[in-house]
Amino acid sequence: MYVKTTVRNPPWYTAMMQRSPLTKVQSFRKKILRFYRLHRRDLPFRNTTDPYKITVAEIMLQQTQVDRVVPKYIAWVKKWPNWQRLSRASNLQLLKLWSGLGYNRRALNLGKLAKAVVDEFGRKIPDNPEALEKLPGIGPYTSRAILIFAFNKPFITIDTNIRRVILYELNLPATTSLKEVEKLAWRLLPKKRSRDWHNALMDYSRLVLPAQIKHIPALSKQSKFEGSLRQIRGEIVRQLTTKPFVDIGQVMKALKRTRQDTVKATTTLKKDGIVEVRKNRITLV
Repeated sequence: MYVKTTVRNPPWYTAMMQRSPLTKVQSFRKKILRFYRLHRRDLPFRNTTDPYKITVAEIMLQQTQVDRVVPKYIAWVKKWPNWQRLSRASNLQLLKLWSGLGYNRRALNLGKLAKAVVDEFGRKIPDNPEALEKLPGIGPYTSRAILIFAFNKPFITIDTNIRRVILYELNLPATTSLKEVEKLAWRLLPKKRSRDWHNALMDYSRLVLPAQIKHIPALSKQSKFEGSLRQIRGEIVRQLTTKPFVDIGQVMKALKRTRQDTVKATTTLKKDGIVEVRKNRITLV
């Protein structure tokens, strides 16, 4: 269920398509889509166009590998199959089920998002990027991913995998700007096949390119988990899903970390609205 709006391509889109060498564009599309027909990955969130389930999947997939997301996604939509059910979940319930995915704020954002969709949009998620990006946990990439995979809208979205396919297949330097890659992505986008096209690019990147793209760096590099503040944050949240409060000293002992680092991690959790701190005791909000 969603709020329907009219979406128009950028004004330069038609002109760009007309200027493109048609044969080269068609050849690129044919190659990628043919690969997709033969080697499409069977993922549970690809077998639905339900905006709720697509949104859950896209938020889970933020900075998390597909193989880790799949079992959590299945468990999540089984427990909370729609916005209304999710809107009634407590923070503790959300964090318990989310445990293991990391970046726990995403779980709470999903809960806030569900409440907003139910209370402000009549259980119908918007289908335009401007409205989506005002909702908790949804930025430019995720808003467009929702529009593409739930509604098959004619948008593009660029992640590291899609960027690498475009650069590699068009023999472009790794220094090509993101702005130029986006222009190329618009040029290559097939009409009325945005969903299939983006799935195809992602599968092609994962299954064909890994051994061939070492020279193309990622758009961003995730910091090491072991020894990081993220590790401390994760341990605090993990403990709080099993007991009502955690002592800062217990976390220091469990991870063998300094008080300074533990307090710093706790402060960031408090800033994110996940925990409250009174003296040395940490509790969930």
